[in-house]
Amino acid sequence: MGHLLLFFYSALAPVIAGLYAVFFFFSPRMPLMKALGGELKERLAFSPPSFPARPVWIHAASMGEVKAVSRLAPELAALFKAPLLITSSTAAGRAEAARLGAEARLAPLDFYPLAAAFINKARPLMLVLVETEIWPATLYAAANAGVPVFMVNARISDKTAALYRTFGPLSQLAFSGVKRVLAQTEQDARRFSGLRGLEGKVSVTGNLKHDIPEVSATGQDTVKDFLEASDWGNSPVFTAGSTHPSEEPIIIEAWLEAKKKTPELKLVLVPRHPERLSGPEAVLSGHGAAFMRWSSAVVPEATDCLLVDVLGLLQAFYAVSTVCFVGGTLDDTGGHNLLEPALFGKPALFGPNYKNARNAGETLLREKGGFLTETALQMAETLNLLLRDPVALKTSQNNASRVLASLRGATAKTTETIISTWAITGK
Repeated sequence: MGHLLLFFYSALAPVIAGLYAVFFFFSPRMPLMKALGGELKERLAFSPPSFPARPVWIHAASMGEVKAVSRLAPELAALFKAPLLITSSTAAGRAEAARLGAEARLAPLDFYPLAAAFINKARPLMLVLVETEIWPATLYAAANAGVPVFMVNARISDKTAALYRTFGPLSQLAFSGVKRVLAQTEQDARRFSGLRGLEGKVSVTGNLKHDIPEVSATGQDTVKDFLEASDWGNSPVFTAGSTHPSEEPIIIEAWLEAKKKTPELKLVLVPRHPERLSGPEAVLSGHGAAFMRWSSAVVPEATDCLLVDVLGLLQAFYAVSTVCFVGGTLDDTGGHNLLEPALFGKPALFGPNYKNARNAGETLLREKGGFLTETALQMAETLNLLLRDPVALKTSQNNASRVLASLRGATAKTTETIISTWAITGK
């Protein structure tokens, strides 16, 4: 039964990929399709990488997940004295992997013949899947090739777990090569433990994103140069990072409302997908707010809002901000890295949907290093509370730093678990 389900899944995979491409073509992210022709060779595994020695293969969905393993990946490669191969599903993730010094590739489609061809050519020592990257065809191809699989920083929703329970025979087949699931939280561990093929293979090691190192000096210097060239001076800066379309009007309205009491407040908007800025630009224009894009050649005077249309500068802007907002929490996304502002001792505002970072969110709220804001008015009130009370601001900064310190250590636990599992199983 499992093999039959896998056959139908693999048969549908190219169709799903085609529909996804059509969706992209008619979405605001259509400019990304220009690169599709150059990416097809990697996505179809026409030129899989080869190595003189068997590599540690890590697969991470996109740039955020690649950053999450920025410490773990080189540590594993060094411990196993192996080359490092990192695949990602996005071009931004591939670029981030290249910055880590890895052989960086786009992952092949989750279609059994392609996954098997990729694995047979690359001959990985192990496959490490990050967060929610559960691809049945790739997992089964790895198991067939005798490649041990580790799922790290693993998380799974109730809905997804229910889906895998429904297709139990397929789950058992896909998870047959999994040696260990290293879950973010106890809730994730319970969900994984209830899936066929994973019984007795699950442990909790925490969230690797809490161990992300601080931003590079280059990023901070670039942002500081902008601040010096503009008329922002010592004005307070509110950076909203990894935002989504439905969140941006709320953030802009909150900022404009907060400016009534703090007129010098500046806004930096860093969308999750920087290629689509027409939405926030329309909202800002409708309010008569002065704004500019980061890529603009000229810095106009009296600009109060900056729209960041490039990747890689979010942490640098968090570093120079007074208060931050973390996106994906006012829509149904489930939240991005709520502790990223805390890397720089900055309090984080976020919405009620932080299911992807539940432990971090609850700890920040409990320790008052973060603040829940559901509406534009609530966000504005919280901003003014912090901006107009230096003691409250300093206290929240200290609290955020303390929370981050208390939740770190997932990288060491993950590395230790992989090493001990390898020693016990022989691979």
